[in-house]
Amino acid sequence: MIKAKNLSISYDRKIIDDISFTVDAGKVNILMGRNGSGKSTILNAISGIKKYDGEIITDGKVSYLNQNINSKIRFTVFETILLGKVADLSLRITEEDVRDVEEIIDLLNIHEYRNKYINRLSGGEVQKVFIGQALVARPKILLLDEPVSALDLKNQYEIMRIIRDLTYKLKLTTLISLHQIALIEKFADNIILINDKKIYRQGPSKEVMDEKMFMDIFDMETDIRDFDGNRHIYFK
Repeated sequence: MIKAKNLSISYDRKIIDDISFTVDAGKVNILMGRNGSGKSTILNAISGIKKYDGEIITDGKVSYLNQNINSKIRFTVFETILLGKVADLSLRITEEDVRDVEEIIDLLNIHEYRNKYINRLSGGEVQKVFIGQALVARPKILLLDEPVSALDLKNQYEIMRIIRDLTYKLKLTTLISLHQIALIEKFADNIILINDKKIYRQGPSKEVMDEKMFMDIFDMETDIRDFDGNRHIYFK
């Protein structure tokens, strides 16, 4: 669980102004908004990177996967995931540390390249490895900043499926900043839509994403229709 009360965040100017929200465990929660609306800033505040006014309450360990992934480092998949335990590692690696990494490799089904260097992997494979690094510390809260922005369409959907399935299986409180409308529509259990420093709307897709919202926030005309229980969003 993450609870924000009267949260305000500033750099040279105010980015987020007096917002409050709660996100629950076992759901895919997505921060949505235009570029520069403060999505990443909110994640930075929750993770402790950015100072803020107000109150943020979390109910467990937080892991944060931001956009600054270094896939050029010369570490194997196993070693890269192991680095996720760096805060817990003593001067030597324990059998428990190794078991934890092996568990994550099993969970993500990435055995075939466990001993490969990550600079030899595809973009989708690298993203799986860094999700593993975020999970190996056994967090209760998983923060992800644009986790699929550098991936092709197929890998975007695969990574989002993995995140959703792990969220449900491990009962994680998952909060993701995302801008791909189709992915938000398909995978979001709860959306927090940020606009002009405030929460414009919060709730499931059907309550947040409608024609008025797309015009208000993105200045775009849409036609939203339901077919066989699925919503389809068409941009004019």
